[in-house]
Amino acid sequence: MPPTSPTANFDLTSRALQVDSLPRSSSSAIPMWPHSPPAHSRPDFELGRGRQVMGGVRCGLRMGLPTSTRGNHMVRARGLIVLTTATLVAFACGGTTGGGGGASKGTIKIGSDLPVCTIGGQAVSNGVQFAVNQKNAAGGVEGYTIQYQSFDDCRQGAYSADAGVDNVRKMLDDNKFLGMVGPYNSAVAKAEIPIAAPKHFVMISPANTNPCLTKDIAGCAYHPQDLRAGNANNYWRVVTTDDYQGPAMATYAYKTLGIKNIGILDDSTVFGVGIAGSFEQQFKSLGGTVAKHSEYKKEQTSDFKSILLGFKNAGALGVYVGGTDDQNICIPRKQMKDIGWDAPFMGGDGIETSDCVDQASGNEPNIYATSAGADATKVDGAKQAIADFRKAFSGPNDFGGYTMQAYDAANALMAAIGRAVKNANGTPSREQVRAEMAKTTGFKGVIGTYDFDKNGDTSLKIVSIYVVTGSLSDAAIKDSTGVCGSKTKNACFVWKTQFDFAKPA
Repeated sequence: MPPTSPTANFDLTSRALQVDSLPRSSSSAIPMWPHSPPAHSRPDFELGRGRQVMGGVRCGLRMGLPTSTRGNHMVRARGLIVLTTATLVAFACGGTTGGGGGASKGTIKIGSDLPVCTIGGQAVSNGVQFAVNQKNAAGGVEGYTIQYQSFDDCRQGAYSADAGVDNVRKMLDDNKFLGMVGPYNSAVAKAEIPIAAPKHFVMISPANTNPCLTKDIAGCAYHPQDLRAGNANNYWRVVTTDDYQGPAMATYAYKTLGIKNIGILDDSTVFGVGIAGSFEQQFKSLGGTVAKHSEYKKEQTSDFKSILLGFKNAGALGVYVGGTDDQNICIPRKQMKDIGWDAPFMGGDGIETSDCVDQASGNEPNIYATSAGADATKVDGAKQAIADFRKAFSGPNDFGGYTMQAYDAANALMAAIGRAVKNANGTPSREQVRAEMAKTTGFKGVIGTYDFDKNGDTSLKIVSIYVVTGSLSDAAIKDSTGVCGSKTKNACFVWKTQFDFAKPA
């Protein structure tokens, strides 16, 4: 039974829920709602385990990843624009050109704007690439070959809304681009929508979770209609929003873990404040007690023991954190052990990361996190697609929690392009593609069958719950979307259950 659904006037936090102050998961001064880290300017390629070499080209090629931050935060080598190496490799490995041997009618481009300097961002790009590879192998879209170009919105190792805007402008300057998958971070979407909407340019995100992008609700510092400035909606997303993540974990903590008294800590970022506020409201509505709600700023705090002792001494039986790994939100987990406090540690998808596991250092088990969507490995309709993906992308970090969402997003976009091609009897305009995307109903994706509302939100309202275990087998890791620590590789997030807010209570 799902927790009470958030209402249209749900006040996420008393502090205005804007998307242009602090980061969701990076050290830049803009919040994100998935994440990022340091980078270098040129790709370092390495041949992973089991890689084939075909005709002098390495198949399954992946970029070398120096470690850094985001839970999936290791650095992906890249340039400002990544004209996907995967695309070039796929040509040599049987991949991206039109299939079936027929002559292509021409080329249509789709792009993505993602922080591919992170493992999470690259895993999302892989999902788009895989969808395009499959589509072209089957003959393309109504006879057109789809060319995919991955744009990187990292700057100085962190996601950047300015970089995202630059990338969108580059796509808009090339009339062959008819849409994009992304962005990954909601702060980037907030900056890009006003640029793309007047040009009728389709954006479909596999990972944005900020409700303010689509919902006119209390607590938002701007209105979604203002981002679009009177233009028709051009933005869609295949994941649900953060006003469901907090209530889901609050219900799980209260009803499943039996926690009736809790301490709440947020990192003072827009994401952290918002998700902590939504957790607190739901937890109290269930009858729970908040021992204390504290906040901190990364640049001012490294020792959390006094905060934790305050929670413990006030009778808290667990800790809920609103924040992200790049704000050191999981260091308190390590310090809980230092003060001898063995209690569950919970948060949103900002802590479902390998960096969070690393920050917990020696106290990894019993970290609980939500993710804004279904776990694709638990969806029957996704199993074959995942198996096929893992054959094509066999690196240990090639598949992630939002890979199949990206796969669906790309396929939804290409389906709209296909309908627009038919209607135009040839290459369609961007407005024709946007109009077809807006008509999407009953889309059969691998993560489910769903519609989009007039604001661009998916009809799927699923939030997954994960917990870190300390001894996951190598086989179990391979078959899971659970994110693992880079230092303690068998300490991984494992799916526990999900809440479906679309189903009646």
